[in-house]
Amino acid sequence: MDDRSGGASALLGMDGFVVLSTTETDDELWLLVETTAQVVGCATCGVRAVGHGRSEVHVRDLPIGGRPVRLVWRKRRWLCSDADCPTKSFTEQSQLVEGCLTRRAAREICRLVGEEGQSVAAVARSFGVGWHGAWAAVCRHGKPLVDDPRRLHGVRALGVDEHKMLAAGPTHHTVYATQLVDIDRHVLLDVVKDRSAASVSTWLDDRTRYFRDHVEVAAIDPHAGYRKALVSSLPRTTITVDVFHAVKLANAAVDDVRRRVQRETLGHRGRNDDPLYGIRRLLTRGYERLSDKQLVRVAEALRRGDPYDEVGGAWAVKEQLRWVYDADSPNEARSRLERFYELARTAGTPEVLRLAKTIKRWEPEILSFFTTGRTNARSEAMNLVTEKLRRNAHGIRNFENYRLRLLLHSGVQWNTQRTARIRGRHPRLSA
Repeated sequence: MDDRSGGASALLGMDGFVVLSTTETDDELWLLVETTAQVVGCATCGVRAVGHGRSEVHVRDLPIGGRPVRLVWRKRRWLCSDADCPTKSFTEQSQLVEGCLTRRAAREICRLVGEEGQSVAAVARSFGVGWHGAWAAVCRHGKPLVDDPRRLHGVRALGVDEHKMLAAGPTHHTVYATQLVDIDRHVLLDVVKDRSAASVSTWLDDRTRYFRDHVEVAAIDPHAGYRKALVSSLPRTTITVDVFHAVKLANAAVDDVRRRVQRETLGHRGRNDDPLYGIRRLLTRGYERLSDKQLVRVAEALRRGDPYDEVGGAWAVKEQLRWVYDADSPNEARSRLERFYELARTAGTPEVLRLAKTIKRWEPEILSFFTTGRTNARSEAMNLVTEKLRRNAHGIRNFENYRLRLLLHSGVQWNTQRTARIRGRHPRLSA
């Protein structure tokens, strides 16, 4: 079908190209296209070039009607008329074509990998290109978005948290990375290697003075390396440790006491019919969330398996620490924290005393929660998104690829035009 000047060229939507014919082959739509340029100058000397035949190049475009599209581009070959020009011949080029992909197809590949979080392999298969070709498109169109300095504007609250990038294997230990999150906007700012003070300090020191001066709060887990980095690079920033991580430490202490008492009283690790093992989940749950039946079960298990009230004492200390976070003011929180230290000394078990020592070391950061109200919850939520992306890709070993994919998904504003709904709430609008 010859449609050199008709609607097929308009539907193609590529300025400077015209559709010569359309063919459907093996459930693919083949479009024979060529450019409309008739006069071309040599890029080196500017002299008008002379046509010297054509060659066909196959290019992938966006699908049409659910069918893959293959553009068969009849590219012109040109000869330079100037005998003294070093460029003897060349083929025409177009800014709308990038290698084996049209520019819009390359952008869509980048969007699917970035915004939608699909794996590169899956997107490459759907477009009928190789993995490396698809990833090259992601890099070309994704890196300018990630490198845009405007992404880092307006950060007032910074969240810092580590996560596992790559599980340990026969040839390497577990590989960790650190995420830096704008916890107000829930935007991933960057990902750095390791979980050390040096990696975070280097990233912060590379930011502008304006950025560092305007970060008011930094929320972290009780990680000495992160605190060291923030104190050195953001000396005027208030550091806070939220309730989740503090209570997590207390639950870990309760678990440690329970396991030790089990071994000392029963001579083995916990088993299903052991009294303390049966309540291990209930001991880490908030007291107010336990039903009357569960409270009776906990009391009976402690009576049978905790002869010196060590587990019960650790449980009470944990609940006291939780009670600290119910305070309405910093002064009330400080008073409740003193009660926590007193209960810990009364309990006297090594695990509880170690917990109290840790809380004391982090007391300023814990109490700052009551003035800032900031938590690291959004950093933890970002870790869940990261885990999902890593599972979709079945693991990512290259850190630069890993960083780019995370930032494209969680650190870039895509502003994709959403499809308008044609079905409303009224039945008459439905087919």
